[in-house]
Amino acid sequence: MTTDKIIGQLVIMMAIAVIGFIYAKLTKVTETEQKFLSKALLYFINPCLIFSHFNIDFEKTRFIGLCISIVVSFLVTFLFIALAEIIFRKKVPVAKLQKIGIVFTNCGFIGIPLIEGVAGSEGVFYLMGYLVAFNVMLWVYGYYQMTQKFNLIKIITNPNVLAVVLGVIVYVLPFKIPEVIAKPVALIGGTNTAMSMILLGVLFGALKKEWMVKLFNTCKSFLNRNPEYSSQRKKIGSLVFTAFTRLCICSVVSMLLCGGIYFAIAKLFPLADLVSIKLVITVIYIASLCPTGMSVSSMACLFDGDTVYSNFLVCFTHALCLVSIPGFFALLNLFLKMIGVN
Repeated sequence: MTTDKIIGQLVIMMAIAVIGFIYAKLTKVTETEQKFLSKALLYFINPCLIFSHFNIDFEKTRFIGLCISIVVSFLVTFLFIALAEIIFRKKVPVAKLQKIGIVFTNCGFIGIPLIEGVAGSEGVFYLMGYLVAFNVMLWVYGYYQMTQKFNLIKIITNPNVLAVVLGVIVYVLPFKIPEVIAKPVALIGGTNTAMSMILLGVLFGALKKEWMVKLFNTCKSFLNRNPEYSSQRKKIGSLVFTAFTRLCICSVVSMLLCGGIYFAIAKLFPLADLVSIKLVITVIYIASLCPTGMSVSSMACLFDGDTVYSNFLVCFTHALCLVSIPGFFALLNLFLKMIGVN
């Protein structure tokens, strides 16, 4: 897995997103159609992709890798939560969106096609650990931030979590799912990359004109030192800082944690399958580099949050991730060389 391969896959994905953007502009995709596409991808196509990657022969090494993936993914998520609570401790209206905006990445819509393109099906298999941590903590920490309540039902009924649970059961069984079932599920899951990027392009294309005007006016006011524009300056400043925290600060923290864990395993267990373990750690790291998840916009919409702010945060971080993901991936390789475990 190289930086060039990461960049190449990102370019392919963004090319598909551009097609989605053009399609949205030409056909004037409605909000209802966007929601249908989002739900189909999140609750139908993604679970099929997840489940299909577990319908393989059991290997002890791979199962251990999955367990390591789940543990490391929760550690990364907990570290991001601690970071969010430290950095965004001020009680401002958008603080809850800032917190979940840096904790929860787009590991599904961006992470799955990116990792599938550069690491293949084995990489996606290990990514399941991050998806488990993501979905559990989204409906624990994320839901609590928006409502000050907990919702266990949302966790255990989430189709992606159920797909992982069922997938693990199938993986450890001595027999596999019949081809007549497995093949359609795999074909549906195989549309994930194209559908994810088309949806991203559609979301960019569907940005409302009044939002763009509002953003332009806010940017203009950011340069205006008149006191009456202070609230607008603060808002765009918080947007830029939140994006910087998600793409840069979180990436550095994740690099130190993931690199440190790999260093510890390599030194304590030199006879372990370090190639597989490095793949696990790298997959988790890439998932943590992804931009702000679209679930942040969904949370804002569901719980009467600032949807304009959340949508711009999602779009802004997605635009910048073309540079940040390959940049910080290269930095991880450099870091591993420095500590002598490359």
